[in-house]
Amino acid sequence: DFVLSSHEEEEFIYVMEGTMEISYGQSSYLLHEGDSIYYDSIVPHHVHAYQGQEAKILAVVYTPI
Repeated sequence: DFVLSSHEEEEFIYVMEGTMEISYGQSSYLLHEGDSIYYDSIVPHHVHAYQGQEAKILAVVYTPI
């Protein structure tokens, strides 16, 4: 079980290696190597490697000034 978080930012995730699971609101998405996602972080979310496997991501977080 993962605790979802929310905050006033926007996030871009690019999967460089492995598989990531993104919980976003009531939905869950699997992202594989080469996939990306962009979302508003105010919606409760959690990003983690799928089933405890190793993964590498590039994460870009935009914070409003």
